[in-house]
Amino acid sequence: MAMIATMSLVTVSCSKDDDDDNTDSTENRLKFANKLTQDGTSCTWEGTERTKTKQWGNWSDDGDKYAVMRFDRTSTKSIEGTGYVIYFENAYKDNVNSQSEFMWSFANDVLNITYRHEGWAPVHAEYRTLELIIDGDRFDGTWFESSGKKFEFNYKKSSFNDWDKYKQ
Repeated sequence: MAMIATMSLVTVSCSKDDDDDNTDSTENRLKFANKLTQDGTSCTWEGTERTKTKQWGNWSDDGDKYAVMRFDRTSTKSIEGTGYVIYFENAYKDNVNSQSEFMWSFANDVLNITYRHEGWAPVHAEYRTLELIIDGDRFDGTWFESSGKKFEFNYKKSSFNDWDKYKQ
């Protein structure tokens, strides 16, 4: 009987820990926002982004681009903000393909990005699952667009600061 009670306590304890990490809450949103901006008010990430389009139930590869993406917020307690993204032809950053300002915010367990560039659809990803992973200086995941596109990315923390050179 004592063994059954102990097993119940362990199960309840583990379940409680899992719930804390896997639920949507203001506290968990703030933890993710802190990782996104590296505990500050701004952080830049850069790396490769692969675009895929869903056709006939399969994902087709539309190629890679090189992205530099900055997330900003007004304070270290904020769970929403603005940002800027520049897409280059390659990692040398010699030719700009496109760029846009954006707003980022949470809705339930989803991190949403709404671009200001005309014609760009919003993207989203669950922040508390494997769709977005921030591990130290790495930010990897998949953004989903409602039109049947997804963007798989592998970013690293960046010291890029030439925003004024490229910003329109």
